[in-house]
Amino acid sequence: MIPRQVSPMSHNHHAIPRPRGPEEDPRKIQDLQHVLARYFAWQDATHLTSIRLSPMSAPSESAGFPSWVRRHCRRLTAIGIGHALYAVFNWFFDNVLYAWVIYRLGLMAGGAVMTFLSLLQCGATLVTYDRMRIDWVGSGALAELERVSDPAWWQRIILWAQRQGSGAIFLVLSILQDAFITTAYFRRGRFDGLRASDWRLFLASVLVSNFYWTLRSGAVVTVLVSAWNGLSSP
Repeated sequence: MIPRQVSPMSHNHHAIPRPRGPEEDPRKIQDLQHVLARYFAWQDATHLTSIRLSPMSAPSESAGFPSWVRRHCRRLTAIGIGHALYAVFNWFFDNVLYAWVIYRLGLMAGGAVMTFLSLLQCGATLVTYDRMRIDWVGSGALAELERVSDPAWWQRIILWAQRQGSGAIFLVLSILQDAFITTAYFRRGRFDGLRASDWRLFLASVLVSNFYWTLRSGAVVTVLVSAWNGLSSP
């Protein structure tokens, strides 16, 4: 009887593992693997959207990192777009919407409306940030400024304020950033729920931040209206 030939693909008990290249070294992706695993676990546990995205796990040590990126390129692109859209929205909120509302409603009423909108926006972002359990804007991010070789002017102000103490950094972050960034900084990477002290700090930063932006937007509107009237007058 002719012995049955066994396909080499039918049994893989003694397969020789393919050596990993330097780009697939799991040590090089450990930090990113940890962050992404926590992010995706948070996303699957919450119901912030009505459409549940297909689950995606973080890269394992046995899987090559380049192939993992290729498989999940669309999800990673979506995350990057989300962060970019948040930055664009903040710029529009501070530099366009704020000035327009002040122009239409006046300094007092417009400032009150924008303060309320800022409270809602930053509050929702703070709650989401706490649930994500990833310190992507807090003390860890600002600590990186110490290693910047040629910091921008606003980065130098933040570094100076950090050396002056809590009061100075609170004031600077409330003005240059917003109440969400300020509260995240003072939490020092803590993710154990929002305490009463966090909300008091947040509300104080909302008032300081919007007091500055109300005056700033009022000054910008006054200059623009005066310039327009001067150019349109005969």
